[in-house]
Amino acid sequence: MRVGRFAGILAAMLLAALVLGWVFVSLAALAYALSQDDGRAATTYALFAGVGIAVGGLAAWAVRRVAGARRERD
Repeated sequence: MRVGRFAGILAAMLLAALVLGWVFVSLAALAYALSQDDGRAATTYALFAGVGIAVGGLAAWAVRRVAGARRERD
């Protein structure tokens, strides 16, 4: 395995862990805000969770597209 490919895989795993952590923390904060009847904070954390889920979905789509292009090329 070349160094560039290894660095790319390592960066992708780090980014995936970051996005997953973002979503889990946002959902936990949302649950806490809802339990405290704080609607304004709950709205903010719901937005944060939604953005994290959207970023994760976009990243998954991009990875599938790149993998498919590499598979066809090779």
